[in-house]
Amino acid sequence: MNPSRHIHPQREQYVHQLLTLGDERNRFLDAYFPDFGSKRTQTGKLLSSYTDGLQQLLASPGEAWTSTVLIGSRVTVTYLEDGISDTFTIVFPDEADPEAYRVSFLSPVVQQLLLRKPGDVVAIETNLETLHVRIEHIHPAAEDYAIRNAEERLGS
Repeated sequence: MNPSRHIHPQREQYVHQLLTLGDERNRFLDAYFPDFGSKRTQTGKLLSSYTDGLQQLLASPGEAWTSTVLIGSRVTVTYLEDGISDTFTIVFPDEADPEAYRVSFLSPVVQQLLLRKPGDVVAIETNLETLHVRIEHIHPAAEDYAIRNAEERLGS
């Protein structure tokens, strides 16, 4: 029996993220930040940090990635200032749809949540204020999303 045929679809999605955001990083940056400047540089640092963290998670025993905020995760957070909770899915920029609670990983708020764990309290810096959120739940990417996303990114 070939063990590679039994790769968890979500794990496979994360391996494809490593390819898209690591090996094909410049192509990704060119698509979203064609002009060289501070935003491109900051996003390049974000991609490096994310792919480094994701590599460590995938190399660790077990499925540590299931309890970590990653692209594809559905995350529930509570705003500590008012106790209101919000649930959204973290997606690639071209998949963002705020009305469907699908938020780009390039969003300033989401960038600060990536690679965090349930229970973490994060100070979210916005242009107007600092919000404190607690990560309540992390649901890994839905299997159908993981498979579809991987196929689209590979051009299958």
